[in-house]
Order: sequence, then C-alpha cells, then structure tokens
Amino acid sequence: MHTEEQYKWLQEIHDLLADSRKTYNAISHRVDDAHVKELLLRISSKRANMESEVAQDLVQHDPTEKLGNGTVAGTVQRVLLTFRDILNDTNEVNVLVECERQDSELLGRYTQVLNSMDLNEASRATLARQYAELEQDLHQVITTREAMEDVEH
Repeated sequence: MHTEEQYKWLQEIHDLLADSRKTYNAISHRVDDAHVKELLLRISSKRANMESEVAQDLVQHDPTEKLGNGTVAGTVQRVLLTFRDILNDTNEVNVLVECERQDSELLGRYTQVLNSMDLNEASRATLARQYAELEQDLHQVITTREAMEDVEH
C-alpha cells in the first residue's frame, strides 16, 4: 500500500512513461533510416511494458483507479514535433536529440522519486530496474545519434 504522495508520484511516472511510449512510436513513423526506426519502435515497446508494471502497482493500491494515458504536456509536445517536421523537414539526428531530452527528463523524475520517496521494497525494485533500462535506452539513442552525426559530416 502506498501513501497518497507515493501514489501521486507513481501516477506521474506512469503518465510520463505513456508520453514516452507515444512519442517514440510517433517519431518512428517519421524517420526513414531502418535502424533508427527499429530502435525507436523497440524502445516504445519497452516503455509500454514499464508503463504496465507501474500500472499494476497502482491498481494494487486502488483497484478502482482509472489510470491516465499520458500528460497534456506530452500531447502538446507531440503536436509541436509534428508541426516542426512539417516546417523544417526534421532529420533523424534532430529526432534522436529530442528523444535524449525526453529520456533525460524521465531519468530525472525517476531519480527524484527513488531518492525522496520511502517506497515499499517491490515498488523500489521495479523503479530501480526500470531506471537502469532507461539509462541503457538513452545510451543507445546517444550512440546512434553520434554515429549518424559522423556520417553527416
């Protein structure tokens, strides 16, 4: 069982994971490079699994809770990315930079929750494992972006 504050933070993590899943999926449809597309779709799928794990934790706390499916800010961000693509013909490197920014913010939120919340052992273990997965995903995105930048120059 979680306190209301813990529950609120876990809901936010859930919604941020939903935003991340949706963003990676949406961006994957706007890139041409097959390797980048595969990476983005794989990360989107991983985020769906993470989102589901957090949802299970939240439902154990309150089985009647209707979980959100992202944030307003995430929706606005995806709309802005679409407009930017239309106006600027966004390339894969720029897309990956946006993914890095989003993942850095998500890791920051995980750090905040893990360092400031007295979570139960199961929730803490889940978030710590997910944090490590997010770090690996971010590393893959950075490595891919750097390789693409080397090709462009």
